[in-house]
Amino acid sequence: MPLVEIHTQPDCQWGIWRIEEAWPELLRGLERREAHRPFLDGIRADGRRTEWLAVRALLKVMMGGREPAVAYRPEGYPYLPDAPDVHVSFTHTRGYAAAICARTPAVGIDVERPMPRILGLRNRFLSPDEEQLIAGPDPDDPLRPTLCWSAKETVFKMLRLRSADWLRDVRLLDFDASAGRLRLREHLTPRADIFTICAAVYPDFVLTRGVGREDSSIDEE
Repeated sequence: MPLVEIHTQPDCQWGIWRIEEAWPELLRGLERREAHRPFLDGIRADGRRTEWLAVRALLKVMMGGREPAVAYRPEGYPYLPDAPDVHVSFTHTRGYAAAICARTPAVGIDVERPMPRILGLRNRFLSPDEEQLIAGPDPDDPLRPTLCWSAKETVFKMLRLRSADWLRDVRLLDFDASAGRLRLREHLTPRADIFTICAAVYPDFVLTRGVGREDSSIDEE
């Protein structure tokens, strides 16, 4: 089984699946395969089918071996109609899928591959102050900008909101590389909530995840 790891913690459960199968093999392992066929028939790219099914294969393992039904809100985020108290977030990149489940609606997860091209885009999602926070020994290393991009993506998922302004709508407050922690404040709602995002660095990708909000009143800018 290509399952990389599953973590069960007091506030959540999350897992990573290394995708080694073709999509027909993943489909055969799912109980709801007939329900999936109309969606799969509408996708031309085999890679997209494989990633979509890998998320469901991972979720099945996380749920104790029974595949849950997955639906999507009009805003585009997933939920489990048969388990309304369980909130989920999914993500995938080439070769990997990940998922997180929690009892709080504010939950998000993201995986990204550090690529050099992100260095040319950093001024679109990192302010000069944020650049100083993440400054490392090698300015040409894409790892730290990728972690920040991924953390902001995770916060947007936790908010269940989309953004066209990654530079201003979520701002980095603190970057602790040694602890694998990033703190960010959102500016999309009147609450201006603060989120602590956990980060993990793997050989060929990074993963960020978050559960719940901080009390933003205790850390005013």
